Amino acid sequence: MALSRFSLYLFLLAGFMSCAGSGPARAYTKVANEAVKSTLTPNDPNLPYPIYASFDEMEALFNQNDGRTYVVNFWATWCRPCLTELPYFEQLAKETSRDDLQVIMVSLDKPQDIRGKLKEFVEDRPMQLPVVSFTDNNYNGWLYRVDQNWRGGSIPVTLFYNGNQRKFNRGQISSYRELQGLVAQVQ
Repeated sequence: MALSRFSLYLFLLAGFMSCAGSGPARAYTKVANEAVKSTLTPNDPNLPYPIYASFDEMEALFNQNDGRTYVVNFWATWCRPCLTELPYFEQLAKETSRDDLQVIMVSLDKPQDIRGKLKEFVEDRPMQLPVVSFTDNNYNGWLYRVDQNWRGGSIPVTLFYNGNQRKFNRGQISSYRELQGLVAQVQ
């Protein structure tokens, strides 16, 4: 009897161990600092990314002054140009293994899609970029806080910054080389 309980215990322990880390939360290997890390930490146990309903909750992503270059892309799963340029951001993060660059993807998917369509997209794609789901539809209340030049709310757009050096790119990035050049402008 004791042996079968011990066997059952080992079996259950092995099952739990095999599930560890397989939940929706992702551990991004390259997260810049504690303020950014806490903002990128999932706040819903069923999702691999955090959801924010107001700009104030994630404002830290746009105001870091720690010597790193930040690349913050606004995109959505329904945006074809966004999906076309996504591999360039993935390549940038993959090929840039240094600690002085942080790529962050801010999804503007509709609130009704963040637990379905967005979750499936992020989980099905071998994407190791941090994703943030932002659901504030009051664009006029926060666009200018990202950048003074962002008018109208169209995506994709990307903010590149390093300290006080800022570059705002409106529209699709057409190549990896173009993305590298935009990063170089703020380094």
